[in-house]
Amino acid sequence: MARIVPSVQRADEFMEGAEQILSRTPEAGYQIDDSNVWFIGGHTVDVALYYTFDADHVYFLSVEKVAPPQF
Repeated sequence: MARIVPSVQRADEFMEGAEQILSRTPEAGYQIDDSNVWFIGGHTVDVALYYTFDADHVYFLSVEKVAPPQF
């Protein structure tokens, strides 16, 4: 994660926030087509977290740096 987000504090905040949201509502992310893989993007960091879940668990699959949105 340090290679993706240089600020350890911001990276930790993103991961903790994602964990809190997804532990309660894994459907809060976006499903990729018809697969079992979902993702959630960062609001304060330019990363996407990919995950899957079942009735009992959320499994983090990957974290990837993404391009920041252009306004």
